[in-house]
Amino acid sequence: MFRFKFRSPVASSASTPTFSLPLGLPFLSGSGASAQPGPGCATLREAPAPLAARPLPALQIRRLNAAEAQWLPGLCELLIDSVHRGACLGFLAPLSLGAAQDYWRSVLARLGPQHELWIACDAEAPEGTSPKLHGAVQLALCSSANAHHRGEVQRLMVHSQSRSRGIASRLMSRLECAALSRGRQLLVLETPSGSQAEAVYVHLGWQRAGEIPAYASCAEGRLRDTVFYFKRLQAPA
Repeated sequence: MFRFKFRSPVASSASTPTFSLPLGLPFLSGSGASAQPGPGCATLREAPAPLAARPLPALQIRRLNAAEAQWLPGLCELLIDSVHRGACLGFLAPLSLGAAQDYWRSVLARLGPQHELWIACDAEAPEGTSPKLHGAVQLALCSSANAHHRGEVQRLMVHSQSRSRGIASRLMSRLECAALSRGRQLLVLETPSGSQAEAVYVHLGWQRAGEIPAYASCAEGRLRDTVFYFKRLQAPA
């Protein structure tokens, strides 16, 4: 949790009230943000870490189908979190909940033999609740007659609270296995040049094909160069 601490512009010996705020709320950072709060402004400080961290729940990677609309809230939170932290996913910040819902409903409607959605979520959840969703990635299989050997990786996302757990690697590994099982020997993707996502793909053995300058706008609206990557898939010996 974060705590807001209100600092009154008038000196007072009274105790200062604090208010709790859930971590899951998206924050948009930009060049217009002030580094130092003015008088009377709410300041943000991080609560102390717990003395003993609880063990992380086990993860599972699973493929969703078009009927699993119960995942819509988690998918929307994931997309908004990613966009509001600068990810280049085809959206500009701030992204409304309605726009996120419209997007994910369109994705669910496309799911089938040519389009897959894979998620990373907790393997278990408390009774009466849904497992927490940590990440997602999509696989689009090319339907052209001369490209049945190819697929495209789309919109790899990991929630900001779930980083450094190897979730991106697990999602990509499962996606590659799925593509190979469907007869695809080549995968392609695009990502902003110099981004954290690009470093992930390089780490996973993807090869850089080329770069186009000022190809697409990032979440804050600034044009960025885009690089294209590919990976040849081989069945295990």
